Amino acid sequence: MVVIGLITLQGCSAPHMVVAGETCSVEAWQADHFTLQDVLPGRESNLRKQRVYVVLGPPAKGFNARSEWMLAVDSILIPLRVRAEENGAWQWSGSRNFYQAVREGVMFLEEERPARSGSYLSEAAFMIQSDESGCTAVELPLVRNLEAIAMP
Repeated sequence: MVVIGLITLQGCSAPHMVVAGETCSVEAWQADHFTLQDVLPGRESNLRKQRVYVVLGPPAKGFNARSEWMLAVDSILIPLRVRAEENGAWQWSGSRNFYQAVREGVMFLEEERPARSGSYLSEAAFMIQSDESGCTAVELPLVRNLEAIAMP
C-alpha cells in the first residue's frame, strides 16, 4: 500500500526543467506551427545570416502576452515577441544573428550574443513564459525549416 502511494505521488508531480538557473514547470500545449528561416543579408558585412523563429498557436490557459517569453533552442535563449492574430491565435517570433570574419573596410556590425540556457537541447525546443509567479515551459514540435531568403 505504501509503494502505491509513493508512485501515485510521483505521478502527480508536474515535470520540471532548469533553464538559466531557474526551475520551470513543463506543461502540455500544442503549437500549430514552429518554423525557422534563414535571411541572408544583401550587403557584405560580418553578419552572415539572421535566423528567424516563428511559433503560431492558440493561447493556452495561463498564457499572458505581457510575460517575458523566451525560446530555448540548442543551448541558447532567444527573446520572443508575442502578438495576437486576427483569428485569435498568437504568434511568437524572435531571431538570432550569425557572424563571420571579414576583410578590412567591410561593414562591421556589433555582435549580439544570445544568453545561454544552461542546457543543450539537441532536437527539442521549449518556449518559456516568465513572470513574477515563476516560469512555465512548453515543448514545441519539431521545427520546420523554410528555404533561406536573400535580402536585396
